Amino acid sequence: MAILGKIRNQGVILILVIALALFAFIIQGVLTSNGQKQADAIGYVGDTEINRESFARKVENASQNRGANFSQVQAVNSVWDAEVRNAILDQQIKATGIRVTDKKVADQVKDAYRSNPQFLNEDGSFSEAEFKTFVDGIKTTNPAAWNDYVAGTATGAKQELFFNLLKSGLIATNVDGEMEYRMENDNRSFSFVNIPYSTISDSAVDVSKSEIDSYVSKHKEQFKVDAQRDIEFVLFEDKASQSDRDALKADLNKLLTTQTLRNLSTKEDYTVPAFTDATDLEAFVSQNSELPYNDRYVMTSNLSANAKAIAGVEEGKTYGPYEDGEYLKLSLVEDKKTINDSVQNRHILIAYAGAQRAAANITQTKEEAKATADSIFNLIGQSKTRFDSKFEYFKENKEVANGQDIGWVVYSGNARNFAPGFTKFLYENENGTVGIAESSFGYHIIRIDDVAAPKPAVKIATVAKKVLASKQTGKELFTKTVKFQKSAKSGDFTALAKENAVTTTPVKNLKPLDETLPVVGQNRSIVKWAFNEDRSVGDIERFETSQGYVVVKLNKMSEAGNMSSEEASAKVSPILRKEKKAKMIMDKIKATDVAEIAKNQGQTSKIAGAVNRKNPTITGVGEEPLVVGTAFGLAQGATSKPIAGENGVFVIKLTSIETAPDLQNYSANANTLATQAANQSTSKLVEALKKSVEIEDNRSVFY
Repeated sequence: MAILGKIRNQGVILILVIALALFAFIIQGVLTSNGQKQADAIGYVGDTEINRESFARKVENASQNRGANFSQVQAVNSVWDAEVRNAILDQQIKATGIRVTDKKVADQVKDAYRSNPQFLNEDGSFSEAEFKTFVDGIKTTNPAAWNDYVAGTATGAKQELFFNLLKSGLIATNVDGEMEYRMENDNRSFSFVNIPYSTISDSAVDVSKSEIDSYVSKHKEQFKVDAQRDIEFVLFEDKASQSDRDALKADLNKLLTTQTLRNLSTKEDYTVPAFTDATDLEAFVSQNSELPYNDRYVMTSNLSANAKAIAGVEEGKTYGPYEDGEYLKLSLVEDKKTINDSVQNRHILIAYAGAQRAAANITQTKEEAKATADSIFNLIGQSKTRFDSKFEYFKENKEVANGQDIGWVVYSGNARNFAPGFTKFLYENENGTVGIAESSFGYHIIRIDDVAAPKPAVKIATVAKKVLASKQTGKELFTKTVKFQKSAKSGDFTALAKENAVTTTPVKNLKPLDETLPVVGQNRSIVKWAFNEDRSVGDIERFETSQGYVVVKLNKMSEAGNMSSEEASAKVSPILRKEKKAKMIMDKIKATDVAEIAKNQGQTSKIAGAVNRKNPTITGVGEEPLVVGTAFGLAQGATSKPIAGENGVFVIKLTSIETAPDLQNYSANANTLATQAANQSTSKLVEALKKSVEIEDNRSVFY
């Protein structure tokens, strides 16, 4: 009771303590340990939040629309780019006061569906009623997706208005047009000497770390990089051992003898015939194989390399077990014969209601179609003339049957695209035969018009078992992997890999949203692990993949910012080295005559004729804008000072000035410039706006 009294007396203090505790709990959900906003949104573009739920829906839609070959990360990146673009433009559009009416949005939505036959009346006009039913259905089943679609349409409409306004303000003056004309048509010719930078070896020019750092500091925008990680990993591949293969081979060999097995349900023994004694090979294969029975003949020339020897096996005999791709196989030769690989044919198809691809106006039953086919065939018989007559008739009059010239069907090629009943007739009958075949399309009255390319073929029944690691092999692999993982935490990763007969795979400059790694392919788990905020250099982790176990070591962590001198060296060193070579070459040039300089430097003076500023290319050298620009600044007969060009140090002497004739006006050139500017304005504006706003990207947190 005394304690309760104290609590009552300190009631105000207690309430404050509870309130502070609740506040701290709430704040913890908003802030991370370092006081930053928790990543509860995909990102922010300025003050605009990119909502997680909406983003996820759009990613799912993008994945579905683009198909299985479009990865999730590709979908994420595609949606992100669109969302950032929309957010940036929306800020500008709001500032301009651009609006679109609901009616305009509705009209644009309808326009997207207007040509769809589902929404057309009999007279070809758009059916508002059908479209409304369609929309009501979507709003019921997936309202969020429909709202996203309508909102996207509205956004697109506003952006179209915005860009039209932007483009209407882009003009080029007559002065701009004249400059463009002069750039393209005024020419200069000059003699020159080029002392290539390659005349000085790279080893003769040192570039220091401090020089690289200084260059990077002066050009920071060029050397900004995302956060990066360097890792290396080994793959302990989950594959069958030799003992696994031997056990699987022994299981297949059992099929070569009669086996007595016990039914565990009835407690009675039953006999399984040997492969060679089976009376129903399709059933035997279905019961014992992991691949289905194949009723087709195979051209012996198309047998795989490991199965080629089957061509020499007698009918009724077996071949194997042999390894073929991912499977261990045991094959029995059912039959051998010569097949015409190519058969030219025509057919008259009598379809029925419910047959594959049957037209909506076909109402006859299967029985009626069979009777019709028999009736037509009885009139034709084996007569080519009567077949041709009926064929031509039904080619034009398709109410009862349809005459079609199929052309050449190739057994080892396009025959797989035709119905089995149809192709069975083609390859089991002689040239000139007329007959009836049934397929899922209906009844075919077929005439074989020609045959070609007879080849030996074999029909084989194959029992196949996939070569997989056994449970024991899997346990041994896991033990080996764990042992390696533990040893690698304190030992030499590369040396341990060699001891375990696995290959180390280094991966440098891994980005937060990378998804594909060499050897193991797509694996976001490894990438996300490498970028986890709790990671430290030297950390090692094991991952289970479809290929086996991957053990990864984190070797380097680089946060977003400017490149280090080591990272920038590959790009900066050649630039600084070229600058130093240019100075070294210039310091050796004492003469002022082009021919004399060429002689002193062991080079040959050359001529550059009719060069313009629009395409500043010197034949035999390449693009040299600074050299060509210098030529346009010289008086005729004047010689330049040494010029540090793209490919070497140049000295030029202007020999000819060709000025294009004046035009009455330069509107054509101005219009070309304006059109080019308009075409490029959209992308250039978006890129410029991106640089002007702070963008927070949390994609890698969620994907």
